[in-house]
Amino acid sequence: MNKINFLYELEKRAIKVSAMQLTQLWDFMAHVLKTNELFNLTAITDEETFVEKMIFDCALAMYGQDYDQKGILDIGTGAGFPSVVLAILCPTSQVIALDSTAKKIDFIKEYAKNNGINNLITINARAEDFAKENREKFDYVIARAVAPLKILLELAFPMLKVDGHFVAMKGLDYENEITEATTALKTLKGSIDYIYEDILPESGEHRSLIFVKKLHETPKKYPRPYTEIKNKAL
Repeated sequence: MNKINFLYELEKRAIKVSAMQLTQLWDFMAHVLKTNELFNLTAITDEETFVEKMIFDCALAMYGQDYDQKGILDIGTGAGFPSVVLAILCPTSQVIALDSTAKKIDFIKEYAKNNGINNLITINARAEDFAKENREKFDYVIARAVAPLKILLELAFPMLKVDGHFVAMKGLDYENEITEATTALKTLKGSIDYIYEDILPESGEHRSLIFVKKLHETPKKYPRPYTEIKNKAL
């Protein structure tokens, strides 16, 4: 996906990208791919594939949303997807990039500092630990390709404000995950607001974004330790 197609496809979805933001996104891609030669950040090394499956894919989280002056937490951000992309596209928001791998968080922190992305904060911690001191704090919590929905809900919901949204970025087979998450949704006081489905224009891969609204405060017992969440999921 080149710059022209990238802008055209996002414009079709009413997602606006300025010339400066486009430059920033391409610069970030170049930096990721260059750093990837030193240590592994991504398995995708072809630029046009990277644009579609990493940058464009993350930008889809903008569809139909108003992140203006909102607090956004990206759990399991990896090399900065979608945290860095959203910080660039949503300059008035505050984006937290959270990951348990120090090397990846250090990479994002250094990049943001050197490139003036001042609305991005990096945290090296596990989500269930970070949640202990950050309950009911964020307007949006986002996770991309991290874990099954029933696990993600317990990690994310304690940190969401009431009426905030958890956004699970998934692929084609999301319906089974929703079915498996029925108990988690009921226990954690959440409701699926809507699901946005799309197809990556060049590869034809399916993408689904599940928007889950938090209806009431999360019971204090959640999140549990991760081993318990994983072994005895709600």
